[in-house]
Amino acid sequence: MIFSAATAVVSVAVLVAGAATSAIAAVPAPVVRAAAPLNPCGYDVAGTNVNLRSGPSTSRASLGHLTRGDLIDVDRKQGGWYRVALSERSRSGIRAGTVGWVAERYLTPSACMQLD
Repeated sequence: MIFSAATAVVSVAVLVAGAATSAIAAVPAPVVRAAAPLNPCGYDVAGTNVNLRSGPSTSRASLGHLTRGDLIDVDRKQGGWYRVALSERSRSGIRAGTVGWVAERYLTPSACMQLD
């Protein structure tokens, strides 16, 4: 098999009525989408009693609760979940530096401020 950037070229040998023939077919290569970039201005917790989970699933253990005003850093997204680290101790007492996962619906992109 030979692959090019835009298409995959497949060479196939076929045995038809005792005679070997070959065919070449161009097949579209699979499209690989880049992950959406994270908001460069960060994210805010958009609720109260938002679970910080040990993994990207509601079946994973809760490490505690976040609320509006807790400072977080987001470093990646997986499906509908963001991996976050607490910049400082949360209002509910989760230690600074704790890393966990928050469902996308509980975070809102922060607005960037432009200084003149």
